[in-house]
Amino acid sequence: MKALTYIVSICLAMWLGGCSSDERQSTRIPPLPSDDALKRAEIGVEYLSAIIRRSPRNSLNYHKRAELYIVLKDFPAALTDINDALEISPSNGLFLLTKARILRQIKRYDEALAAARQAEVLQQDTPELYILLGDLTQQKKQYRQAKLYLSKALQMAPYEGEAYFYNGLLDARQGDTLSGIALMQRAVELKPRFVPAYVELTTIHTRLHDYIQAKDINDQGLRYFPKESMLYYSRGIMYHSQKRLDSALIAYRAAIKFDSTNYAADFQAGTIYLKWNSLPLAIKSFQKVLRYNPKYPQINFLLGSAYDKHGNIEGAIEQYTLATQIDAADWRSRGRLYRAQQRKYYLDTYGTLPPASPEITSDADNEKDVSPIAPERERVQVNILTPRLELKTKSDTVRSLKIRQ
Repeated sequence: MKALTYIVSICLAMWLGGCSSDERQSTRIPPLPSDDALKRAEIGVEYLSAIIRRSPRNSLNYHKRAELYIVLKDFPAALTDINDALEISPSNGLFLLTKARILRQIKRYDEALAAARQAEVLQQDTPELYILLGDLTQQKKQYRQAKLYLSKALQMAPYEGEAYFYNGLLDARQGDTLSGIALMQRAVELKPRFVPAYVELTTIHTRLHDYIQAKDINDQGLRYFPKESMLYYSRGIMYHSQKRLDSALIAYRAAIKFDSTNYAADFQAGTIYLKWNSLPLAIKSFQKVLRYNPKYPQINFLLGSAYDKHGNIEGAIEQYTLATQIDAADWRSRGRLYRAQQRKYYLDTYGTLPPASPEITSDADNEKDVSPIAPERERVQVNILTPRLELKTKSDTVRSLKIRQ
């Protein structure tokens, strides 16, 4: 037993030792954990849990266990532990930084920003904090403040790839796509095991219709991370934009396989199933999206459409009604709702469907495809990355950019 305790202690020391290193030189953004790393984290949680039961007033142990829960992606447990640590040591800037990181992961961005600013007041002077603040402030469209934070991070750690990435994201959001691409490419060179850079570059090149570059950067990311859901999702968007629906659906299915909570992939897969009249699969996909995010754009209209085509008139009426309540100006949902109510009336009264009007036939024949560029799941509240996956690229400061069609 003593030998096991000794081994676990060594593992914890190796795992958590980076917390005491000089974070001015390198922020803590490790590669995705391997199966062995996850196993070590699980052992560490068990070991720390035993220690905490014996000594429940040691805030450092709660913080260490919270870090391990982050590795295991158990963010609710991590948040509970870091709150317990802060209850014991409320003025610990490192604990507040960890809390901000956790809150960002669970999409509570306003609270994350508040915690990060508290850490700044308590002089938690590290590149990681300023990168986090740079990301959170640009989400609030405080672009000047975000630029200052990211510049400070680069002064402290000039080879920190994540700082370059968020600088590139900031430039792209402000319309300078060329600068954004160059900075994100630099981020990939400095930190080749940083997933968001591959996802974002794939998305930007897809928006520019530069599909060769999009596929190249996506392939590069998948070589490092063959099980990364968001890389498959962005690959699906790339194929979807090219109307290569078979390839897009394969990519969306892979995204769902590696992350069952990736409801954005379910949404896009559902649009393809609906187009192909694979109605049970479309309904199943849209129902899953509805469970995870009831406010996802167009979800009520599309689920109503799937019910409608499948013959579930009551389900269609319910979804069309919800769509019109969310957006009173949604003329498509209002029109579909009226027609569904008419069909239900005829069925209830005469036991038969009403004759199809020319407007209905025209609507069915000419219905537009749903845009494959959906709101990013990390940033829509939502999120995505963005996930992050949704950049509104305006005109570039460099006018010589040639976009391949």
